[in-house]
Amino acid sequence: METIIHTKDLQKKYISGNREVPVINGIDLEIYKGDFTIIMGSSGSGKSTLLYLLSGLEPPTSGEIWMEQQAIHGITEKLMTKLRREVIGFVFQDFNLVPNLTFLENILIPAYLVKNDRKALQGKAKRLMDKMGILNLADRLPSEVSGGEQQRCSMARAVINDPQIIMADEPTGNLNSNSSKAVLDILSELYDAGQSIIMVTHDIKSACRGNRIVYIRDGEVEDEFRFERTEPVKAKEEKLLAWLSGKNW
Repeated sequence: METIIHTKDLQKKYISGNREVPVINGIDLEIYKGDFTIIMGSSGSGKSTLLYLLSGLEPPTSGEIWMEQQAIHGITEKLMTKLRREVIGFVFQDFNLVPNLTFLENILIPAYLVKNDRKALQGKAKRLMDKMGILNLADRLPSEVSGGEQQRCSMARAVINDPQIIMADEPTGNLNSNSSKAVLDILSELYDAGQSIIMVTHDIKSACRGNRIVYIRDGEVEDEFRFERTEPVKAKEEKLLAWLSGKNW
């Protein structure tokens, strides 16, 4: 398997008053190209912090993060911003759409920062919106649509620059069951097409969309679990629940 991201002795500490609070404690981790990697763990385990470190949205306190052959720990913010625009697509739990821009404009923001052919980019954005079932909302503001529709817009924005890897932090955390399924279906389609994905989730059904589960406890990788891609969803859910139960999850 080809490694797309790897970390070495990755650590993250925050300052609270006069003391350091460790959140990530020396993680060595490899993320493989073409995998749908799920990061799970109890509340406060450090799973979202790990994702933010992998994406460059948070700097590590110490340790190394490599994206293919490029070290992203310690690089300048300018270079990191360029990398996030061109290599990583990020989907946030709370959508992070610009409230005074339309759906189409929100999707085009990262594209315009990378390429200059606005006509071609608008056509691409509209094709993405059509695929995700929100083309009819192109001129609507985020406040005028549902949470599920906002998240699909966020996902179109994340893939507009054809990123090597998509990272999603609890993308269904603020959605109802129907909207959650629509968002997860899109991620599954991207994965089936060869997209590398890392997703943080606490939800069993969401986790079963992936093929690899990385379990975090107290800021460390405790264990991992892999599915066969052809396994039925029900079988995956039963296996994962049994595995997690064995960890007192």
